[in-house]
Amino acid sequence: MNASRWPGVLLPVAALLAAAWSAVPLAVWWDDADPAYFARSWQAWGWGSVVAGLALALALALSRGRATDVVFAGWRRLAALRAGWFVLAVALLVAVETVLFSTLVFDGNPRSVDGFAQLFQARIFLAGRLWADAPPEVGNFATLHMIVGPERWFTQYPPGQSVVLAAGLALGAWWLLHPLIAGLFVAATYRVARWCADDTTARLTLVLVALSPFVLAVAGSELSHISGAALGMGAAAAAIAAVSGGSPVRGAALAGLALGAMTAFRPLDAVAAAVPVGLILIVWSSRRALALASVTVAGVLATLPTLWYNSRTTGDWLLFGYRLLWGPELSLGFHPVPWGVPLTVARAVARSGLDLHQLNTYLVDGTVPPLLLIAVGWVAGRRYLTRRDAVPWAGVLALSALLFAYWHRDVFYGPRLLYGAVAWWLLLLARGVVLLRRTGPPVLGRVVTVAVLAAVTVGLVAITPGRISAYRRATPLFSLHPDRDVERAGVRHAVVVIPDGWGSRLIVRMWAAGVPVRRSSRLYAAIDACALEQALDAAERDGGARADLLATLDSLAALRRPGARGVVTEDPGLRLPADGRLAEACAREIETDRRGFLVFAPFLYLNAPGLDGDIVWARDLGPRNASLFRRYSGRAFYRYAPLGRGGAPVLTPIAPDGAR
Repeated sequence: MNASRWPGVLLPVAALLAAAWSAVPLAVWWDDADPAYFARSWQAWGWGSVVAGLALALALALSRGRATDVVFAGWRRLAALRAGWFVLAVALLVAVETVLFSTLVFDGNPRSVDGFAQLFQARIFLAGRLWADAPPEVGNFATLHMIVGPERWFTQYPPGQSVVLAAGLALGAWWLLHPLIAGLFVAATYRVARWCADDTTARLTLVLVALSPFVLAVAGSELSHISGAALGMGAAAAAIAAVSGGSPVRGAALAGLALGAMTAFRPLDAVAAAVPVGLILIVWSSRRALALASVTVAGVLATLPTLWYNSRTTGDWLLFGYRLLWGPELSLGFHPVPWGVPLTVARAVARSGLDLHQLNTYLVDGTVPPLLLIAVGWVAGRRYLTRRDAVPWAGVLALSALLFAYWHRDVFYGPRLLYGAVAWWLLLLARGVVLLRRTGPPVLGRVVTVAVLAAVTVGLVAITPGRISAYRRATPLFSLHPDRDVERAGVRHAVVVIPDGWGSRLIVRMWAAGVPVRRSSRLYAAIDACALEQALDAAERDGGARADLLATLDSLAALRRPGARGVVTEDPGLRLPADGRLAEACAREIETDRRGFLVFAPFLYLNAPGLDGDIVWARDLGPRNASLFRRYSGRAFYRYAPLGRGGAPVLTPIAPDGAR
């Protein structure tokens, strides 16, 4: 194949395959996904496209065809702005939007179990330490994704995001640095998009960034994705500087530093981000060997702080905390996994397709799937494609290829594991729209462009407000501020216990009894809550039973009696014996939950790392709080909980024996 022609053949094929992969419901057939999920998406796109088409026809009719003139006149004004001012304006807009998501949508609270752990680690860093002392009362303080060893208590995650959160907390709020990081992400994205395509595509890419609820919601959260994405695009921008007349050594070294620093946030994303950086340096650098040596050396040097942190916490430079906590089953590959079903090749194909389908749903709230627009634009404009158009495809394919062999997926305001490549996807979408505009007769190009604008506008009006409202209302618990409630009540020098559900109490009691975290999730899924309660009660009463607890739980799991779900409390995942018979101890636990409970994990970070602050926040274990109360015998004790199911939480004084 002629070297000058391959982009016009291979890249449209890649676009078509991605669109087809996102459209076919492979996850329904090979991974037990809900068929209704796909049906609802396509119905929404179908009806949305009808509405967008009618809106466009009405606008053209009422304006006698001048609607397109208005749109392009507005775009010409944006294009006339100096590039620096345009980028600054969009960066400021995205920063403000990030603040609004953090404060108004998320109430200034963390929203994910990952963030709960990273925020407590931020408190540890602010105390000048790498880890906290392990609490004697493991059940009262342990949370998911925190490693509670014999001596050390620290998060499973690399240190980067906790450093960012610590800096924010030192300034007054954990989210304060995220708007700055989002602004830097915008600037780097523009630089990369302009080099890969042109100024029009770069500006349109930034407009899409500012309109994407997926980009903004994740940026406004406490998670590490925006930091990782900013470093990844910064590395690509530095590599472009190295091949665009700047110093090849300095630019490549800066790219390497960004990639190395990225390992402190999202190591797997750093590996993926290195692919487009390497492609830029290999293909376009005039001093290829020197540039590659510079990026490699700088990258290795920038990883040293993370590796040193590993050596101090896990005891091994190359052992990350999550691998220590969950074992080798956490790694890439087709093998047993810490929880859920093992990954197979068919399941990997299905989950990768589901990733792309969710990208269609969340990337921009338009009425047309973005991957379909990408495919149409790249096929229609294939004769305009150049070698530089391969760079964004390298960015998205590298991350997707790594995730193909990764067993876990979740949705956090979108397919969050793809967030490291979100700028590349938006660049591909912008490039597709620009190619559509330039293909065919000018009138057709103008109409197509306005049609795309209508699809996005209708989505922003009809879909985005409801999505943002759903984010805000999804978990009322995450809007609570018990620290503010305590301050308003004038409570000082106290211990405040927050009740968890019975299922969570069972899990932390397993941890306290020495059951490894990696085993506890499978055991909880395999044993009904009542059988698990009785086994843990026996272990807590008798040292011999405690020594044999893991063997006992393995025996119960082997019986294959996981129980049946029953709507008896607000915990939808609670499973009870299939025959409905409950021991007295189990009935008491259910009655406790029926009075109402919260979740402790989101509020762990309110503690001082030494658990010696003016207010100590702990999980309420009811009669098993005795050790906690003895430790803090000189303090007052309160329970922060609703007085009835569904009620608002209140502070209730309790006696040291747990009585109200």
